[in-house]
Amino acid sequence: MSNARYTTPVILAITLIVIVSMYFNTLVWLFTAWWNDPYYLYGFIVPIISGYLIWNRRAELARLDREPSSLGIPVIVAGLLIHGIGVFLTFRFASAVSMIIVLAGMTLVIYGNGVTKALLFPIGFLFFMVPIPIAPVIGTALQAPSAGYAASLVSVVGIGATATGAEIRLAESAFEVGAPCSGMKSIIGLLTLAALYAYLLDGSMYMKVVIFLSALPLAIMANVLRISSILVIANAYGSEVAINFFHDFSSLLLFSIAAFGLLIVGRCFGSLRFKRIF
Repeated sequence: MSNARYTTPVILAITLIVIVSMYFNTLVWLFTAWWNDPYYLYGFIVPIISGYLIWNRRAELARLDREPSSLGIPVIVAGLLIHGIGVFLTFRFASAVSMIIVLAGMTLVIYGNGVTKALLFPIGFLFFMVPIPIAPVIGTALQAPSAGYAASLVSVVGIGATATGAEIRLAESAFEVGAPCSGMKSIIGLLTLAALYAYLLDGSMYMKVVIFLSALPLAIMANVLRISSILVIANAYGSEVAINFFHDFSSLLLFSIAAFGLLIVGRCFGSLRFKRIF
């Protein structure tokens, strides 16, 4: 009985040591990206959320049969191959993805199908902590369309605005939609939030997929509204007020509105019933 009590913590500790040893440089890259990349400042909380979701289901996991499965071996091998490619090409993204794959494979080998299935979302959610290499490229591509849509929107309410590329000109001022304001940050953040929200809702897989995919247009619309609101403030009170006061505040405000949009999408499927996580 005493040995059984300490088996799980020991296995988890050994697994953690192995992963940290193998992926030390990748973990350093992840922490550096979370600290410096404006698209992934929330990266720190993703593994915390995953860990909490696993801890919250500890009673359920304890009741599941633990039958080690050899099916995890090819999963681990595939993950290690991806890790090798990532190290050889100095492509940290591949190495970070492989770490999650290896973690899933080790769970399958040690605990079996039942436990792995129960932990599929908490493990899969870790993918949202990995910076996408093409995120800056996509962000750059979104700059001009975001500027164009915002200029068109404020023109509807009588504010003269013209967009040339990523630059928007008003009567007495000009603004450039930079990469951080392109909407990519909102897209990544809202997709992460939508995945968690869909998981916590009780409902069909169709509902969950719709909620997750709705994050993309909601994030884009929220960003266009944010840029438009900055232009409205600039037109009424001047560019200094718009940039120095309203700019940062509008980011949180419009993201909150987009998050509320996710709630509305979920509500369209009926009453919201959440899994108990506290």
